[in-house]
Amino acid sequence: MDFLKNREKRKHKNSKCQRRGCQRIVLTLVAVVVFFGFVRFNTVHAASLTIACYNDYRPYSYVNDKGEVVGMLVDFWALWAEKNQIELTFLPGSLNQSLVRVKMGEADIMIGLFRSKDRAAYLDFSHPMIDIQTNLYVVEKMEADSIEALGNIPVGVIENDYAVEYLSQKYPDVQIKTFPGSEQVVKNALAGKLSAYALDFPNAIFLLAENDSLVKFRRVQTLYTEKLRAGVKKGNTQLLKLINPGIKGASKQEVETILSKWGLAPPPLIVQYRGWIIGVILLLLAASIGFAFYSMKLKYRMGRLRSGKNSFKEEEWLSLITQGEHNQLEFKSSMRWNLVTLKTDKVLEYVIVKTISAFMNADGGTLLIGVNDDGEVIGIESDYQTFQKKPNRDGFLLKLSSLISQNMGRQSHKFISTQIQSIDGKDICKISITPGERPVFVKEKGKEAFYIRAGAASVPLSLSESHEYIRSRW
Repeated sequence: MDFLKNREKRKHKNSKCQRRGCQRIVLTLVAVVVFFGFVRFNTVHAASLTIACYNDYRPYSYVNDKGEVVGMLVDFWALWAEKNQIELTFLPGSLNQSLVRVKMGEADIMIGLFRSKDRAAYLDFSHPMIDIQTNLYVVEKMEADSIEALGNIPVGVIENDYAVEYLSQKYPDVQIKTFPGSEQVVKNALAGKLSAYALDFPNAIFLLAENDSLVKFRRVQTLYTEKLRAGVKKGNTQLLKLINPGIKGASKQEVETILSKWGLAPPPLIVQYRGWIIGVILLLLAASIGFAFYSMKLKYRMGRLRSGKNSFKEEEWLSLITQGEHNQLEFKSSMRWNLVTLKTDKVLEYVIVKTISAFMNADGGTLLIGVNDDGEVIGIESDYQTFQKKPNRDGFLLKLSSLISQNMGRQSHKFISTQIQSIDGKDICKISITPGERPVFVKEKGKEAFYIRAGAASVPLSLSESHEYIRSRW
């Protein structure tokens, strides 16, 4: 009997061990399946990412006429993806839509935005990519020169843009009017429904240029300069560890190539190394003081020139003519009378305007009308005969003033002074131009053109060249 009982106990114990062994095998298999599933999930996730991007943020990210997502930021991420062997899908939308998509997990990355306290509640941010300047623009005829001077005039901004948070904190009395995107902001401004708005540079310039309206609004104040960063859902540190090395690893040459493609050339060396330059300036402080005195004297002389109080010295005018044309001196035979066709010629009027604008966009200069290319004084009496009511100096000056106002804006007059004097019995007009405080565009065949001086000529710049020149000068 004892033998049978012991055999049953051994049989029961063996059965129990077999069940435990089976359980261990099952648990091991489950662990293997979960592990490889986890690895596969992460591998797939890392091989493909979705980027929420802007649909109207020129030139950084927008949808072109062909329905393609293009822009400087798109090119930057394409470079990043190529280096990291990761496939990207761009999901265009408004700023608000893009933020929601990242927040809800519909997109992995926000293509680029400013870090703010509000956004930090649901986003984590990457290393900085580029610096972007946000400016206040107002309608040209408005006399306001700062945001404080707007009073009750509302400022148009993009919904959920960093500008909303910034203005609310920095200027709580300023009225804010939000729009879904930058195109809607500019569209309402051009329709006369908005007199002031805050947009990034050069996003605002691109949109105005597309509508041939660069001179309808002017920049009055830089509100702030912030660093553009990628955004990911809060707590997704693994994704940040993936994208940050690629952002920091982009070479200077690669970034500059992308920037140049979209007319966003890097700042000049004087800006990049401003710390060193400031030190040099401090060492040359004595020379700077001397230059300041010279500038004050020059402004005084220019003030007398504008007021007409300067005396006429024929020898100075003749000495000027003998110099011949150069970067700051140009001769024109007439303002509107074509000496070949013996008719009034509006093309000649435009040549006068573009020459004045080129001087204002460069280092200033002098335009002599009534002097031919060879430096011979031929007079402007032929222009006088084209004015029926006032065939004299007054009629000439009135027409010149009208051309400047119509093609360059009335604000340009403060940089221009004119004199008409007689030399050898012939009248010539001397137009003295000082550098403008901001870019000057002229109207040309229904569009706007931008000229600068190059040697002894006034040359036009393309849109991208104009943006680069303006950014480096003003």
